[in-house]
Amino acid sequence: MTESAAMTIVSLHSDSPRSDSADSPAPVRRRDPRPGGLGRDWHVLFTASAVSVLGDGAFVAALPLLAAGYTRDPRLISGLTVAGTLPWLVFSLQAGAIADRSESRRLSVRAQGWQLLCVLAVGLLAMDRGAGWGLAALYVLAFGLGMAAALAKSASQPLMTSVVPRDRLISANGQLYTAQSVAKDFVGPALGAALFALTPTLPFWADAVTFAVSMLLIARLPRTGAPAAAPGRQRRALRADVKEGLTWLAHHRLLRTTTMLSAAANFGSTMGAATLVLYVGTHRYGVLLSIAAIGGIVGGLVSRAAVARLGGRVVARLCSSVTPLAGIGIGLFGPNLFVVGVLLGVGSMSASLWNVAVVTQRQRLVPPQLLGRVSSAGIMVMWGMQPLGALAGGLIAAWFGLAAPWLVGGGLRIVASVLAIRPLREWQD
Repeated sequence: MTESAAMTIVSLHSDSPRSDSADSPAPVRRRDPRPGGLGRDWHVLFTASAVSVLGDGAFVAALPLLAAGYTRDPRLISGLTVAGTLPWLVFSLQAGAIADRSESRRLSVRAQGWQLLCVLAVGLLAMDRGAGWGLAALYVLAFGLGMAAALAKSASQPLMTSVVPRDRLISANGQLYTAQSVAKDFVGPALGAALFALTPTLPFWADAVTFAVSMLLIARLPRTGAPAAAPGRQRRALRADVKEGLTWLAHHRLLRTTTMLSAAANFGSTMGAATLVLYVGTHRYGVLLSIAAIGGIVGGLVSRAAVARLGGRVVARLCSSVTPLAGIGIGLFGPNLFVVGVLLGVGSMSASLWNVAVVTQRQRLVPPQLLGRVSSAGIMVMWGMQPLGALAGGLIAAWFGLAAPWLVGGGLRIVASVLAIRPLREWQD
């Protein structure tokens, strides 16, 4: 998932704290890219990411379809989203501290290996859809996948900055989010829905294969090196490392504000997305996700030009204003397939633009030795809102109808956008 994942980053400010950690990152072997290029290592990392998110897209479409075979209760369906996203709330901080202590390439491979095993287990479960304990097992496996995803996400930030020069991060992030929109949001869901229609196990076997391919590609990257403790000094407790990342983020007003905006966006959008399969119907769910992904593709393709021409601050402010209105429109005019598809596309385009601007800003601002921890602190706040949003959305849908979560979520996001107007003025491009 991206910064707005439910549909599915030298200080600029005097109040930004410095890290006084004695740990320093080990030297990184980076193959120098050709002028204007991003280098071989980036293309290996890019391919690994594109392959794995293609499988994720198939999985994301197939899992609700599998769950809908057990129950039609919106609270139980949304509970699956709660289980899958809860690790972002309870494990992100620890995952970031582990990432800053670990060699990024090795941690990424191990985390994806964990994901591969969980997906294989879901595939085995899909072979016996009549099992009475099947839905409970899906909850457990979704939670396990979320734990592994938190580790993989925390490792990806240091891994990205180790292979991409800082002055080319906007270009790299734009390419990455475009590929994610194509693979995970456009091709993947349609593929997952089609494979599920053929045989319910197929999308999960396909996802397992993509994880295996991604692991092999990442293993080809050079070692990034793990931060080493200063001579004569014991490695600090994990809690101290976690606190340092949280403190850095809490004292940086701009990144703190963008983090809270992303949190509000994830809470609001997950409220509706958690029961979207019931809102639009299982027979149209995969197709709708693919239609909506066109907006994400467009956003990724134009992100570099948009940020360069308008500036990251303008892009961020526009995106934080447009997406809430799109969500309210879905609640007012859905479940019409065309209207929902267009509005989800608008939201996806805004999310891609937002992600490129904000993630690049974070990668530039945060000291390398703190990037894993600060990123994971932000992820805990941002993505930790997903299980809460899914829980709230399921309850609201059960009480007031399937359109209500979109209306309430959009209203909450408008309030957050208004409150963020003044802090976003501190953005310096």
